[in-house]
Amino acid sequence: MKNTSFLLVMTACLAAGVSAWNHISKAAFREGLDSMAYQLIASEKTDNNIVSFDCSLPSHQAFCKSLDVTSFPSIRLYHRDGRLDRYRGPRKAREIALFLRRAIRPAMFDAPSPELVEHFTLLDDVVIMLHPHPDDWQLEDRFVALANKYRHQYTFVMATPFSKTESAVVCYNNLDDVRHRAEDIESVHGLEDFVKLCAEPLIPELTRRNEERYTSTGKSILHYFASTEKEKENYRTIARPLAKKYAEFLHFTTTDVNEYSELLPSFGLDADSKRGLALQNPNTGDVYPLRKNKNISEDIIETFLEDVTSGRLEPWNKQQSGKGGRGESVNNGHDEL
Repeated sequence: MKNTSFLLVMTACLAAGVSAWNHISKAAFREGLDSMAYQLIASEKTDNNIVSFDCSLPSHQAFCKSLDVTSFPSIRLYHRDGRLDRYRGPRKAREIALFLRRAIRPAMFDAPSPELVEHFTLLDDVVIMLHPHPDDWQLEDRFVALANKYRHQYTFVMATPFSKTESAVVCYNNLDDVRHRAEDIESVHGLEDFVKLCAEPLIPELTRRNEERYTSTGKSILHYFASTEKEKENYRTIARPLAKKYAEFLHFTTTDVNEYSELLPSFGLDADSKRGLALQNPNTGDVYPLRKNKNISEDIIETFLEDVTSGRLEPWNKQQSGKGGRGESVNNGHDEL
């Protein structure tokens, strides 16, 4: 990746299309910092309408260092009052746009009416809402601190009370259409753990960083191997209803074949495959590949899972042939996935 840093103007971040950067001069950069516009320092090609500042030029390096731009890639939002917000999410236009919207609005909204409560539940991908007991000021203080800590990732709302006897914290994961209510709002880490639970995607992408979390829960993992973001998103749309249905027993994940190509043969899939579906039971070591080259659909996935749980499909790694495919019928089914 080219070691450059760029200036992004907020209005351009919201545009679509990917092309080349349009570098601006140091004078234009300084003028931008002194203007009313919100601006970002970044180093990823995301939009042809985004102006940029190239920190790789020798004449620009001292200036970039004065702005604390010392490593790449990096994206920062500079405010006129000297505040600085660092963006640490994926280099995607939608996520950057959401970051900007959160950064220039309050850390927390007030929703004193049912109409505003309904409005705010759909304001962001993840919305965390406190319905406080009128006298529970300590919880309110903790919620405000949480909102300030995570303001660039999620939206926080102080809403009308649910009842006169108890407080409640509810979150809305609008990407997966899932709602949670916190069970523990009294312990030191209860609220923070709840935020992480709510923000957890129903169908996450398995990475080197998070794989241990999913392989150590005791649940089986249904891997969907894909090579493009479009394929992964299409799969999430198709599999989301099943991920909700089987959430108690099974993790649905996407797995990038470019990062995990070595897993394909061990899961009974062709080594040169670009797509594939396989069920893994980390407790027993059993794996069940969907060997036939089919277009994935909700019905195909559910039939595959039913074949496993009923015992109609043997574990691929325990078949004597070692070639995978549909195993011979067996008399006893599997109690769990």
